[in-house]
Amino acid sequence: MEIKLISLIKIAKQKLLEHERSLANNQALIMRLHSEIDKINVEISAIEMPVSGNFASYQMSRAGIHAYLYKIDDLRSQISTLLKEQETIKKNIRIAHLNHEKMIYVYNQAKNKKDAYLKNIEDKQLDETSIMLHARAK
Repeated sequence: MEIKLISLIKIAKQKLLEHERSLANNQALIMRLHSEIDKINVEISAIEMPVSGNFASYQMSRAGIHAYLYKIDDLRSQISTLLKEQETIKKNIRIAHLNHEKMIYVYNQAKNKKDAYLKNIEDKQLDETSIMLHARAK
């Protein structure tokens, strides 16, 4: 019984670790997307708007900026999706942690029950031995 419980504890621990790795990967991806947004903002600030000249060059610069802004909007929507996913992962971590703790509790209860049973048997054997020795001594 203990061996089965130990294997169940290991499985619960593996699931917990799997969810924690998933959370770390999700957070790393969010950080990478934030750094991409920062890079795009730097690129936008580097674009020089024409002060004089024809209107077509102004429109090209403006179209370039809008393309960057569209990319930023797309990255923010990806981040939003990842944040929702992150909340789901955190809930799964809580559930996996509770399951792991339950398995440990059940294992400890079974172990304590077995230890109490073995101690009871040992006490009975000691009582029988002491009775036999006492009877022999008479």
